[in-house]
Amino acid sequence: MATGSGANQRLLYVGPQAFQNHAAPPVESCGKHCLEEPADDAAKMRLVEEIKNRAKGAFSQKDMPSAELLYGKAITVLASMPGKSEATLFSNRAMVRLNLNKVEGALEDTNKCLELDPKAVKAWHRKAQALLRMNEWDDAIKAAESGKEVDPDNKEFPKLIEKAQKDKEKDAEDKAKLKRDAQDVRVELHNASTARTPPVKKEKKEGDENIDGSMRGYKKTADGKTTSYFHTEISEEAKKLIEQQGFGKPQKLETKAVDEDEAKGGGSKWNQAGTYEEKGMSKWVQDRMKEVLQGIEFKIPTGAGGVIKTLEIEDVKGDASISVSRGKRRHLLDVSCTLVFDGTVGDTSGKGKLLISEITTSADEDPEVKMEVNGETPQAVREVFDAFVKPAGQGLQPLILKELKNLVEEYKTK
Repeated sequence: MATGSGANQRLLYVGPQAFQNHAAPPVESCGKHCLEEPADDAAKMRLVEEIKNRAKGAFSQKDMPSAELLYGKAITVLASMPGKSEATLFSNRAMVRLNLNKVEGALEDTNKCLELDPKAVKAWHRKAQALLRMNEWDDAIKAAESGKEVDPDNKEFPKLIEKAQKDKEKDAEDKAKLKRDAQDVRVELHNASTARTPPVKKEKKEGDENIDGSMRGYKKTADGKTTSYFHTEISEEAKKLIEQQGFGKPQKLETKAVDEDEAKGGGSKWNQAGTYEEKGMSKWVQDRMKEVLQGIEFKIPTGAGGVIKTLEIEDVKGDASISVSRGKRRHLLDVSCTLVFDGTVGDTSGKGKLLISEITTSADEDPEVKMEVNGETPQAVREVFDAFVKPAGQGLQPLILKELKNLVEEYKTK
């Protein structure tokens, strides 16, 4: 079950018994920790929202088994109501299953999501990813092309198509090489099995009595020593000439300094092989977020006038690093933050916070944003916040998401 509260809530245990066969009171009276399935549709919808929030919390804590179970429970509850279903739940569970390497299950979820919503861009992207892992190159390309038709400006689909084509070509090359190697082995085995005529023993001739048969490959020098057959004797006169020319003595070699080439993938110069190197970028990301997210303003389009603006950033958490491995550069990013804002409408004002999580380098994954309003904020200002801060499609949020997207693109160039 869950313990704690707010953004720091952590799922300690989630299992089948968390949803059934316990003696907890109905969801209307047991608070947010109760997941007993209610009877009426309105209560079921509230339960689904609660489960979805817990699933997001489990995902943010990287507790993928619990997130998979919670999304599955939300799907089951909705299925108990005729005509109720959410395509996003299948897409989200597909993302979790990809993290768990349950590729076949992820593919099933994307197909179900696309049956409900053929324009679900994330589902097309995750379907292509699942098919890539299954080595279904042609089907992966078709899925990516379908997603590109839905969202032509999405840069991730061309990358997936290019990767599928390259992997398909490499797979064909590997299979051809295995076939050639197998053929070479068969030829070698055939040659090894072919009988060879034993060597003919030479007859011993007169005058060969002095040859020592046990010393094959050796010979006697002029001074009576035994040496290798290939050893060349040098006369004293030749030795003097060699000494006069200076051969055989150690000599100092003059070398020029060689400039180091840039390391593969942009790593440090000392790491010329480009084996593995990692650079922490959390401080850079935190500083840039403070620079670009503070002071964003949205003018309220009402007769009374007013403005909503961001004030400061709190609780920047997560990791950011750039790794170089075998010449390939990877930008890792998974951070969250709390953005404080205030708004003024006429003579009244109020404050709130935006809890922003899942800020990553993935172009098709928008950050999760949740609004919290200060308890002292007047109702009139709350209504303005609900209209121009809470929605992702209008008001303050699009301005914030645009700055975050630009920040991520800048980070990718580092």
